[in-house]
Amino acid sequence: MKIVVIGGSGLVGTKLVDELRKHGHQVVAASPSFGVNTLSGEGLAEALKGASVVVDVSNSPSFEEATALEFFETSTRNLLTYEVAAGVGHHVALSVVGIERLPEYGYFRAKIAQEKLIKGSSIPYSIIRATQFFEFIGRIADEGTEGNTVRLAPALIQPMAADDVASAVASFAVGTPVNGTVEIAGPEQFRLDELVRRDLAALNDRREVISNPHARYFGGELREKTLVPGNDARLGETRFESWLSQPARQIPNTSLQPATGTGRREQLMASSKPMLALALLITITLIITGTLMAEETVTPLMTNDLAGVSGKEVLMYTVDFPAGFSSPVHRHNAQVSVYVLEGTVVMQVRGGKEVTLGPGQSFYENPNDIHVVSRNASSSKPAKFLVFLIHEKGAPLVIPAK
Repeated sequence: MKIVVIGGSGLVGTKLVDELRKHGHQVVAASPSFGVNTLSGEGLAEALKGASVVVDVSNSPSFEEATALEFFETSTRNLLTYEVAAGVGHHVALSVVGIERLPEYGYFRAKIAQEKLIKGSSIPYSIIRATQFFEFIGRIADEGTEGNTVRLAPALIQPMAADDVASAVASFAVGTPVNGTVEIAGPEQFRLDELVRRDLAALNDRREVISNPHARYFGGELREKTLVPGNDARLGETRFESWLSQPARQIPNTSLQPATGTGRREQLMASSKPMLALALLITITLIITGTLMAEETVTPLMTNDLAGVSGKEVLMYTVDFPAGFSSPVHRHNAQVSVYVLEGTVVMQVRGGKEVTLGPGQSFYENPNDIHVVSRNASSSKPAKFLVFLIHEKGAPLVIPAK
């Protein structure tokens, strides 16, 4: 069947598109970067033509209530209107477990408004409420951070991997509409403070997690079971420890892989041709961490010690993304500025909104940012951007992240 995935370029959307295609369905990945905009209606009629199912896994560009409410109401109204015109027989939407139990959180109120619109439509539907993703734990930590401490309530949470979310949503998408709400969750329950403590430790993040029963969770106070599902929830398979141990991506088969890691790196740093050494160092670093695919091209332009700051250096290089290229989740542990030279790229750090940048536009990330989206917005044209990076001398340029 033809299935349209709204938000098909996001964390869950990309996984969902792959899962559905793997089972032989005709899938349209729909998002503004692919020319489909649910807020303006651009490209919707064409995308929905002949579709049997629409799956909405899109998200608001902000967790702030007014922005989220405008996004979900406008987007959902447009979607449902165009679906009726196209004869779509099943609307599937991804929502969040516990949204009615934390009314202080404006984003949750916006999700309730979205669900109300879906239930009031004439289109058969399935609303899938998921618990928080493992990939969202860092955002929870950031929200509770004050200085170098993270204050969180010891409430229960039952998070799940985005891969399991995509798998569950795919199964509902190809099934009969439930005309109701179902819940999905991870296989284990944790105390929120302990979960974040373990996540930060795995990332070598030195922030201290302090347990406080009255700590606010996005503006609301959690009760013991605010964030956990009921007894009938469908459970994913991925356990937290297994998710933590997963590599960002397997090392690709390439002749540029070093025979030995640290020794080869030291040889390059000592090279009498520093620009060539930098080029190889960047390439090898990206390969080791799984960030570089064979088609990506990194061209170093400059490397210098940062004047007046001991142990810091400045790097400048260009990156060429071929059509359709996308990097896995990573971090730089550095001050990074990106300036787009050619084409269009999509960037997003964890907790921030996804932005699409064209020539002359820039993007910044700080040392604590996790880069969750970095891809060429076009499936037919290349893109090129300039990177200006300040980091510790000798430190890895790219670090895998979850």
